[in-house]
Amino acid sequence: IVIQADTYSIHRSINLWGPEDPNLFVPERHMVKRHPLAYMPFGVGPRNCVGMRFALMELKMSLASLLHTYTVLPGDKLEEGMTRQETITLSPEAIYVRVEKRLK
Repeated sequence: IVIQADTYSIHRSINLWGPEDPNLFVPERHMVKRHPLAYMPFGVGPRNCVGMRFALMELKMSLASLLHTYTVLPGDKLEEGMTRQETITLSPEAIYVRVEKRLK
């Protein structure tokens, strides 16, 4: 119960998120550099959100199952989608691949 209180008060602290009311949506407030622990929706450290680790493990198991069942091959238009987009990170516009079911 204390953790839910300590997190709630941090996420609504005027000292961290002010001078505007922290309950109002003001996108400009995120332009300021803050302490990395000022917003911690999943907790921090070894006792953070149990669901986050579960979701990552489930994602890895699904990907392993997919790769076990299908072979990933280059698509016909592979070069077309490789135009880079420069936003926060460099990423291709699209990646065209095709999958074939593996023979058992």
